Amino acid sequence: MNSSLMRIQDVLIIELKKGKSAIGREEMNQADGYIQDFLGSGALDGTPTFRAFVVGYEIAPKTAREKEIKEESVLRGKVMATTYGQLTRTAHQRLFRLKERIPARYEDVSGADLSARVMQTATQAPLSLVSTSVDQPEA
Repeated sequence: MNSSLMRIQDVLIIELKKGKSAIGREEMNQADGYIQDFLGSGALDGTPTFRAFVVGYEIAPKTAREKEIKEESVLRGKVMATTYGQLTRTAHQRLFRLKERIPARYEDVSGADLSARVMQTATQAPLSLVSTSVDQPEA
């Protein structure tokens, strides 16, 4: 395969911190370092944009929740701090409508019949997903 055909456009990095850890400047700088290491490695084709999430129990006081990485005034990446609570709330909000619709769609079908029906279906029925706004970060 010709490598010029496959260019990476977006890179997602998720840094999960242990237990009741607080995200501070050191943790944000660590994710920043990962992005800078990728940018300086020359291993990636193209000019991808990086998004790094640092996830922990809480965000330490005086720690910026978002940090931008620029090269020659061009945005190349962002590091964002978030808590486990924020992450689960956002995921729940985005999936809520889907969780409501799935049982209603198949409530008259038994487990065995549903399995047989799904295995025989060549395509998936379209779902209209409604985009919801994400909560603002906790203060």
